[in-house]
Amino acid sequence: MILRRLSPVGGDAVAIDTTAPDARARIAALYPPPALRVNLVATLDGGTSDAQGTSEGITAGADRVVLGAIRSVSDTVLVGAATLRAEPSLVPKRTHLTVLTTTGDFTGAAVRSGLEDGRILVVGPSGAEDRARRTFVAPFEYLAVDGDRAVPLSRLLEALRDRGLARVVCEGGPRLVGQLLAANLVDELCLTTVPRILGRPQILFGGAAPGPRDLELTQLLADETGTLFARWRPSR
Repeated sequence: MILRRLSPVGGDAVAIDTTAPDARARIAALYPPPALRVNLVATLDGGTSDAQGTSEGITAGADRVVLGAIRSVSDTVLVGAATLRAEPSLVPKRTHLTVLTTTGDFTGAAVRSGLEDGRILVVGPSGAEDRARRTFVAPFEYLAVDGDRAVPLSRLLEALRDRGLARVVCEGGPRLVGQLLAANLVDELCLTTVPRILGRPQILFGGAAPGPRDLELTQLLADETGTLFARWRPSR
């Protein structure tokens, strides 16, 4: 699979064989990490999940290679608890994982066995810790961050920075992404667009209302399947 850069134009042409031993390092060099990056995959009609509620069924082309490269330059991967329950296989092989919860309910989050201590940080209200420890079977550390009801997202990012987790990539769910955008916390939005239409009503940001804003295209890659990999910088 060949991954090519379409934008910005000029300079040396970029064409990366994703099966080459240095592919991840070369792709990672195209994704210098900001403080908070969002990374989503979607169909042309805005679908972020298949009929089973996971992104596995819509992943195409070089997406997994690009995903791994983005994770490799990040200190932690941030996801919501609902996303982990739907896709327990998304636990990174190498990168630290932060899971945001409001209720502490991890029923069904059957992550792979053998995870080492220190790989997963669960962040939620102090009142949700007991439920998290009852329902999440993986080893994890719990960080209590209290707000009116849910964890304030700006305080979440501050708490991660205090732990040395300054370069964050959020992989969903879509509603969490929308909330981060609405709070004006996102430095970069990476959107993988697969050449497919699911043919059912879709809401890219899960019903959250991030509000109107302009975005600047900073990079566009494409692979042989027609899958597009865009980096967008939101206006502030």
